[in-house]
Amino acid sequence: MSMVIINPGAGPVDGATEENAINNIKHFVTDCDKLDLSWVRVPGLDYGEGRYAFLVWRGQRCHEIQMPGLPLERVRYTSDEQNIWDFPRLYVDGSSWVWKFAVLSDGEDWEEWKGGRE
Repeated sequence: MSMVIINPGAGPVDGATEENAINNIKHFVTDCDKLDLSWVRVPGLDYGEGRYAFLVWRGQRCHEIQMPGLPLERVRYTSDEQNIWDFPRLYVDGSSWVWKFAVLSDGEDWEEWKGGRE
């Protein structure tokens, strides 16, 4: 019998804390390599199950990040030398990503929002 697994690390994050999630978002913003990004914690948007909601913005463009609340070294997947199966996924605007693919960059990630549903 074969098994197909999609989005490893998308399930609940056991042992998570808000304190770890706050530390993680600080590093995430730094990895985005933007000196002018701002962020705020928004508890009312939490997905729950170990992920904590933040808004990250630049100018008028904003992204919702659901950050796992594990220690940074257990969340920050940045290299193919790491085992992707060991890392929980972040959610960026509702889509799940491991850290290195969730990091926001210039270009489309920060085009000025014109309104309407994204």
